[in-house]
Amino acid sequence: MSQKRNLYSIIIPVLDITDSLIELHKRIDSVMIQSNFDYELIFIDDGSKNEKTLETMKSIQNNSSADISIISFFSNSGQQAAILAGMQNAKGDYLITMDGDLEHRPEDLPLLINIINNGSHDVVFGNFKTKTHNMVKRFFSYLYTAIEKRILDYPEGTKRSAFWIMKSEIANEILKFNTLNPNISILVTTITKKIGIAPVTQGKREEGGSAYTWSRMFMLASALFINNTAILLRLYTALGGITLLVSISLGSYLLYVDYSIYSQKFLLVSILFFGGIVMIGISIVGEYIARIMQNVERKPLYSIKKIYRNNRD
Repeated sequence: MSQKRNLYSIIIPVLDITDSLIELHKRIDSVMIQSNFDYELIFIDDGSKNEKTLETMKSIQNNSSADISIISFFSNSGQQAAILAGMQNAKGDYLITMDGDLEHRPEDLPLLINIINNGSHDVVFGNFKTKTHNMVKRFFSYLYTAIEKRILDYPEGTKRSAFWIMKSEIANEILKFNTLNPNISILVTTITKKIGIAPVTQGKREEGGSAYTWSRMFMLASALFINNTAILLRLYTALGGITLLVSISLGSYLLYVDYSIYSQKFLLVSILFFGGIVMIGISIVGEYIARIMQNVERKPLYSIKKIYRNNRD
């Protein structure tokens, strides 16, 4: 009896790009055929305003012999939501995500596949050997990664990325989570520690810019501190304790010396300082409560307008 062949589901979130998708599909198809891998391709149109984006994906679907699905959103919901929609509709034994702008090279797909097929890992992240991002972005990426490793206890040497492959069993567990601002690479660590890396080369972005604005990156990063841990509350508790000790010490000192020698300016600064700390605390607690309420309401992460299939099941 012949052994069942693995199917690889390649999930690609797309926002307002066209020409890059044509080259991306051509290179994926060439690499997967040469490597003798069975695959399906899932495009997610994340609310693109460029009408040619969906038209391009339909053209690729109609002119390809591969199994290609297109999931079209009503509005932009973000990369993580788009990937989750792809995971929900994937049929593969292994799921892969990559960007549509060619920064993630299709030629590196066999490397990720071969590493996870050795049986030692449940998830493998593709890590760029060298990055071409600007210095500011690299600095904040380094800072965030350092904090993330301490909080989440990533395996030594592992760095998360948006270019990954995972077993379908892990994907099924991720889909059970109900969180307002999901970060898939963070959710992975709550399920498994069998995480590997593949050194890949950063491709040249041929079209479009990063969909991650500063506000979107902030919201994604906040998932680390608010959705997955209580670290901000614990830090604020520590800050409150330190502030209390300082206040008692300062009050004792003022009673010991002559309080009248201190000006009203000092009192005003003190009120502003402690008032600011209280406001920060209220804001942190409020953010936790708001996210709990939104998760309880089960607000959908995305709304699917239509799914286009080529019926090659």
